[in-house]
Amino acid sequence: MTDHADTPSGIADRLLKAAFLAGFVGGLDATSAFFIFPAIRAGLADGDTASASWFLTIVGIVSAAVLLQAGRLADRFGHNRILVVSAIGATGAALLAAAAPTLTLLVIAKGLHAGFLSGLAVSSIAIIVRVTKPEQLATVLGTWAFWTAFSGVIGPLLASSLVEVTSWRFMFLATGLASASVAVLGKVGWDAEFVATDRAPIDFAGTLSAMVGLSLVVLTLLEGNDWGWASPLAIGCLAAGLALLAFVIVRSRTQADPTIPLDLFRHRNFALSAVIGFTSSMMFYGMWLTLLSYATDVWEQGLIRTGLMLTLMPGTMMIFARASGRAADRRGYRGVMMFGAAIFSVGFALFALTAGDTANNLLLLPAVLCAGIAMATVVSNGTSVGTSTLAPAVIGTGTAILQTFHRVGGSLGSALVVALLETGEIGEVATNRRPVWALVILGVAVLALTSRLSPVQEQRY
Repeated sequence: MTDHADTPSGIADRLLKAAFLAGFVGGLDATSAFFIFPAIRAGLADGDTASASWFLTIVGIVSAAVLLQAGRLADRFGHNRILVVSAIGATGAALLAAAAPTLTLLVIAKGLHAGFLSGLAVSSIAIIVRVTKPEQLATVLGTWAFWTAFSGVIGPLLASSLVEVTSWRFMFLATGLASASVAVLGKVGWDAEFVATDRAPIDFAGTLSAMVGLSLVVLTLLEGNDWGWASPLAIGCLAAGLALLAFVIVRSRTQADPTIPLDLFRHRNFALSAVIGFTSSMMFYGMWLTLLSYATDVWEQGLIRTGLMLTLMPGTMMIFARASGRAADRRGYRGVMMFGAAIFSVGFALFALTAGDTANNLLLLPAVLCAGIAMATVVSNGTSVGTSTLAPAVIGTGTAILQTFHRVGGSLGSALVVALLETGEIGEVATNRRPVWALVILGVAVLALTSRLSPVQEQRY
C-alpha cells in the first residue's frame, strides 16, 4: 500500500506546509528581534547601543547580499533542496546564537542566521509558485501571508515573555526548533523535483559584484543617518555599491546564465511588481517606526503598551490575508491591490489630520487597521502577480529579485523616517507628522502603480 505522503499530491501537500512554516519562521525572527534587543544590549553589549545595533543591522546587510544568489542556487540545484539545506543551516545558526558568549559571536551567528533565512524565504515562495495552479496562486500565497502575519502577533508576545521569565537565548531556541520542523517536513521533496543539468557556468564575477554592491547600498541606507548623508563615507559607500550593481547589469546582457535575467523586466507585470514591492516596502517598513515614535515620543506612552497596540497590524493582516488572495484569484489582482493602497492612504491621512499631542489610541486605531488590510491585500498579491507567469527554470531567481526589491525598499523606508524625524525636535507634533504624510504619499504612489497592472496571462516566460 502506497503512503499518501509518497504520492505527488502528498509530497506537494507537505512541501506547502513546509513553505507556510518557513514564512512563520521568517516572521517570528523579524518581529522578535526588536523585543530581545534591549536585553542583548544590557547583557552582552554592557549598555552600548551603537555596538549592540549591529545585531539588527547585520540582518539587512546579509539578507540583501544573499537573497538574489539564494534564488539562483534554488533554480540550479532545486527549490526543495535549498529549502531543506537553508532550514538546517538556520537551525544551526539559531543554536549558535543562543549559546554565543560574546556580542561579536552573536552578531556573526545572527548574520549566518539571516543568510539561511533568506534561502528559506526564497525557496519557500518558489515552491508555492511551482506546485500551485496559477488560478489558485493568490489564495495559497494568502495562506502563506496568514502564517507570516500570525508570527507577527506571536513574536512580540513570546519574545517579551521569554526575556522576562527566562532569557533572550530561549527565543533563538524556539526559532531553531521551528526551522528544524521545516527541514523535517521538506525532506520528503528532496528528490521530487526535476533540475536541469545543462545550465551554463555560474558568473562568479557578476555574483560577487552583486553581493558586495547590494551590501554596500543597504549598509549606507542603514547607517547613513549616523554617518551623515553628505559624509565622504556615505557618499563613497553608496557610489561604490551603485557602480558594482551597474557593472552587474551591463555584464548580465552578455552572459549565458546572467546574475540578473534582464529579460524578465520586459514583462509588464513583473517589472511593475518589482517597483510596487520596493515602494510598498518603504511604506510598510516605515510605518512601524513612524507610529512607534509618535506614540512614545509625542504621546509618551510606554513601549509595551504601544507594541501591543501595533500588533493589531499583523493581526488584521492575518484576518484578511486568505480572503484577499481568494478575491484576487476570482476578480483579478489590480482591484484588490488598489483597494489596499487606497485604504492605507486614507487611514494615515486621517491620523495626520487628527492626531495631536494628547494620547488617544482611538485616533491611532484606524491607521493600524488600515495598515493591516493594506499588508493583506498588497504584499502577497504583489508577489503572486509578479511570479505567476515565471517559467520553472527562473522561479527562484525571479522570486529573489522581487524579494531584493522589498529588502532595499524597506531599508530606504526606515532611513527616510529617521531622516524626517531628525529634521525637527523629538516629541514635537509637527516633526512626527512629517513621516506620516510621507507614508500617505507612498500609499498614493502604490495606488497609481497597481492601477497599471494588466490581467495575468497564462503563458510563462
